[in-house]
Amino acid sequence: MLVTQIFCLEDFKDTIPFTAIGARTCYSSGDLNYLLNDPRVSSREERAKFLSKLGNYKHFSVFAHSFAYKDLAKIDENILDKYLPHSLLDLPKEKKAEIVAMKIGATKFKSHYNPAYPTVIGVSLRHYLEDLLLEDEEKYMEAFSKMADFDVPVKPVGKKKNTTLIGLITDYDGYAVFFIDNVSRTMTHQLVRHTALNYSQRSQRYVREDQNRLIIPPSIKEKNVSLPDSITEYYIKLIQHYKSMIQKAEAKDQLKKGVISRIDNFVQEFKDKKLSLQDVYLLTDQLCETVYDLSVYVGKIKREDARFILPHGRKTTIVVSGTLSWIKDFIIKRTDPHAQWEIQSVANQMKQLLKEQGIDV
Repeated sequence: MLVTQIFCLEDFKDTIPFTAIGARTCYSSGDLNYLLNDPRVSSREERAKFLSKLGNYKHFSVFAHSFAYKDLAKIDENILDKYLPHSLLDLPKEKKAEIVAMKIGATKFKSHYNPAYPTVIGVSLRHYLEDLLLEDEEKYMEAFSKMADFDVPVKPVGKKKNTTLIGLITDYDGYAVFFIDNVSRTMTHQLVRHTALNYSQRSQRYVREDQNRLIIPPSIKEKNVSLPDSITEYYIKLIQHYKSMIQKAEAKDQLKKGVISRIDNFVQEFKDKKLSLQDVYLLTDQLCETVYDLSVYVGKIKREDARFILPHGRKTTIVVSGTLSWIKDFIIKRTDPHAQWEIQSVANQMKQLLKEQGIDV
């Protein structure tokens, strides 16, 4: 059941740039300010070229961050008739609109139908593009160049700590897009269980882990555990040994210098330092990253395979979007006191940001 007869590219014009931010988040280690100034986000021509490349790869997921609603009672009745069997063509237009809206809601994954607005359906740009590809591949590729015509700058609505509300639709059941930075992959593993929402996360396949660090839980920071200082020596000795092997690797000097500099700076931090449980976490993380570097530069292993050694607690960035009803569902579940500290903190930040926009959860 194609939605291309009902929706057009222009319906998504105000939210198309969010797809570019989601996509750049996957391929960049930069913060939100960096992404907002990235030509592939800020320049309409570069953005269209970048999104066209993703479209060519059939990388559809990022286009779910662009969303639109339409009241089917307001479109041409002849269009509705195309979606209905002959036996229903004598129904009133309002009833036809309601049936078609329900059919789209029942068949398009993550589309949005609410009986409170019986003739209204919400779909994402992903739905539109997937159907356009089925309908006409040439028109599908042309759609990406047409995206350059819609030059709507992204102006973040508000920020709380490490969560930014970058987009908001308030019509019907609404739609919100959040940029969340400086959280662990442990947290995002919990987050993506809320499958009604859409996600674009920093990729360890395509983004180097240089200068990345571990997120340390407060309970670890606060714990006073007596540990022998000799543990540091064991870690540092092994890290330094791997460093010497990386120095001899056949790789670009600039890349190797970055790794060596990071290791040297890290080792300097631990010189004459009294060891804590938090330090053991940091030492283990650095050892894992050095093995990762050893695999890439000495073993010539692809980053997508080398990353298997990296801890789940490593820092990451993710873009999250969804209808306000599903965003609220997430917030209610994860502001519960039983939720883990990190995801609970983000959920509370999202709740506060929506409250500032007059949206109660």
